[in-house]
Amino acid sequence: MRVSALAKLLPLAVALCAGCVHYHENPPLTAMSPEKGYRYRTVREEPRSDKPFVLLAFSGGGTRAAAFSFGLMEELREVRYAAQDGSNRRLIDDVEIISSVSGGSFTSAYYALFPERFFTDFPGRFLYRDIQRALFLRLFNPYNWYRLASPDFSRIDMAEEFYNNAVFERKTFADLLSRPRGSSPFLVLNATDIGIAHRFEFTQDQFDLLCSDLSGVAVSRGVAASSNFPVAFAPLTMNIYSEKCPELPEWIRNALAPGGDEGKRRVADAVAANSYREPDRRYAHLLDGGLSDNLGLRGPFHAVTTTDSAWSLVELMDQKKVGRLFVLSANAKTSKKRSWDAKSEPPGIKSVLDVVMNGPMDDVSFDSVEMTDGHFRQMRQLSRTVDSCNKLLKPFPRAPQLDNPFSSGTSRAAYTFAELTFDDIPDPRLRRRLQELPTTFSLPSRTVDLLRVSAGYLLMHSSEFVSGMQELDPNWVPREVKIDGKLVEEVCGAGGE
Repeated sequence: MRVSALAKLLPLAVALCAGCVHYHENPPLTAMSPEKGYRYRTVREEPRSDKPFVLLAFSGGGTRAAAFSFGLMEELREVRYAAQDGSNRRLIDDVEIISSVSGGSFTSAYYALFPERFFTDFPGRFLYRDIQRALFLRLFNPYNWYRLASPDFSRIDMAEEFYNNAVFERKTFADLLSRPRGSSPFLVLNATDIGIAHRFEFTQDQFDLLCSDLSGVAVSRGVAASSNFPVAFAPLTMNIYSEKCPELPEWIRNALAPGGDEGKRRVADAVAANSYREPDRRYAHLLDGGLSDNLGLRGPFHAVTTTDSAWSLVELMDQKKVGRLFVLSANAKTSKKRSWDAKSEPPGIKSVLDVVMNGPMDDVSFDSVEMTDGHFRQMRQLSRTVDSCNKLLKPFPRAPQLDNPFSSGTSRAAYTFAELTFDDIPDPRLRRRLQELPTTFSLPSRTVDLLRVSAGYLLMHSSEFVSGMQELDPNWVPREVKIDGKLVEEVCGAGGE
């Protein structure tokens, strides 16, 4: 009878305990000056035109993307150039902003938190670790069974706890703020707010809209939201508050004003931002950033094309504070070979879900690259046009010289955009192997090695990057980076994975 009574009480006890389990809430905003909180202007020193301004974008793709972006960082550490003051500088020290998505967010967040030990610790802490197995085993821990029974605690919250303890050492955005100013890049972790199907970034400017203080949020929570792949995980929840809310930015008020002559995109962005102040919105539910921007390029594109961005670079360029802008994209996008059309049997649900999830991401990624590259090309062409007009007017003393608003001061070719992608690997076997790597949180160690060196190879063979560096320093020459044939054979050969 006693055992039977205990058996009857056990479900009740589990239900009661589950009701106490809750996701980690983001705190409400207290009185905060616009000059405080995790924002670009509080993290970085004011840029100078005599140094390049480097902005990195890391794509999604699980460990594949994390290793590829890590390889880019390794190569940037080796890039040195002669600065205007005669010193020999590393380009990695000029990285101002890193915008990242999903797997790339593990790399960017770890570097922002621990730049001094990033290259020694991150490979063992994440790249060569079977993160996927660790997450899977947590599902079999009885302690987590009743926690997952709670409606306010899900698999993504459990995964975030693991990231927090095992990877990011329980650091918060307050820890990022406490670092000496200028000692690490401004970190922009990108997720997707599925309630409004809009990009959501973990910056204080974004959290101002939620009337919340980002300083009290764990960095791991931003990474978890950024890498929160649909179906595998449930949406990650953020609280929206209604007290001590700062005034909405002026551009939002202007875009929403009746009778205004605003572009449709600007109005749509303003409506999305304003939705956080609607009385019936109490929570924001976040999924993988790849649903709205799988390259981490939408934020940078917004920053270099408009003053509406909270970390806009337009004003800095207008003020001649940015001499040369490098935007480097580590794009770990894959392109799997399908064999469905060779038979009448339709693909299964798993294959359909893969297309449904990844197809839109690939289209958005392509658009992001085209928009960014097209904008820079247009700016260079307009700059050349103004310079040509001034050259034609020079023989006429009374003719005024035209101001060149499309140049940031030091050079007419002030913009460099370089995309690193597996599509540019010349070896067809290696290219196909990299393009078919799975999106998981576990890869064989030699595959990780191959991804790292491939990123360095692609950077040193990028004509856009090489041209930009040689305009910065005419004596600069790219470092010779070779991909070891034995490594390729080991990974690409039979049973290489």
